[in-house]
Amino acid sequence: MLRPYTPDDADAFLALSNRASGQQVPLAHFLTDNGPEVRRQVAEVGGQVVGAAQVRPFAFLPPEWRQLRLSVAPGALGQGLGTALLAWAQCEAAGQGAAGVCASVLDDDPESRLWAERRGFSLHAHRFASELDLRQSGLVGEPPARQLPAGVTLRDMTQATEADWDRFEALYGDLLMQTPDLAGEPRWTPARLRAHVRDNPRARPDWTLLAVGPDDAWLGLCQGVSTSIGIYNEFTAVVPSARGQGLARALKLELILRARQAGVVRMRTNNHAANGAMLSVNARLGFVPQTGSWELRRSAR
Repeated sequence: MLRPYTPDDADAFLALSNRASGQQVPLAHFLTDNGPEVRRQVAEVGGQVVGAAQVRPFAFLPPEWRQLRLSVAPGALGQGLGTALLAWAQCEAAGQGAAGVCASVLDDDPESRLWAERRGFSLHAHRFASELDLRQSGLVGEPPARQLPAGVTLRDMTQATEADWDRFEALYGDLLMQTPDLAGEPRWTPARLRAHVRDNPRARPDWTLLAVGPDDAWLGLCQGVSTSIGIYNEFTAVVPSARGQGLARALKLELILRARQAGVVRMRTNNHAANGAMLSVNARLGFVPQTGSWELRRSAR
């Protein structure tokens, strides 16, 4: 049977969710991620939770879409539980006025992708995850500052004024719209940018970096946020006129240095398959590819 999630289901729900995502989110982190916008449902058989579904907004989806995570235990497949959980998720999203739901399927799991496509989902994007072991000797090599073009410096946002933050968020919004992930999507509102950048509880001003050129021209930025695995490189981007000068690499190296100084041992990032330039930067830095994911979307209409 299907029923609403309760706190007593946390361990079983998280195990199913981690299986679907390919990540190992700690229980403590999961328990704090329980705002009113997060809606969960479980499937129970014989008193055991064998299926889980979660519907929520997600920063890198348009506001009118909802992220779906759905998983059924291997021993409970073929009983219609996944279909029932999907129907619940679609009703939940529709009740919120959503345009549709978006699900990620690990790209080494073609059967799950086929299951979703048979139920109206279609491929929207392919993304690659990669990780870097920050304990590697000689990882950084020459200091990032020495790899910068003449007149360019790196700085963080620890001493930023209100005006600096407004300017940073405006640049962040401009550069987001130039990524394969969000090209053609509506521009993020100032309120949404502030919530994601400045007011993000996982963000740190010393991990929020800028490349600054002559005459205080802001040429690129890089943001790292704390996660259960250490640090996640949320975003790195350079303005079009300054690309091809190694700024993205220098920004990432500076973030790596700061993370190492903070005792972090692992950095993770994700990149759209079409973002060849950043995938190349990551590869040269030594990031190791992990299992990627297909982003599948199903419209409510």
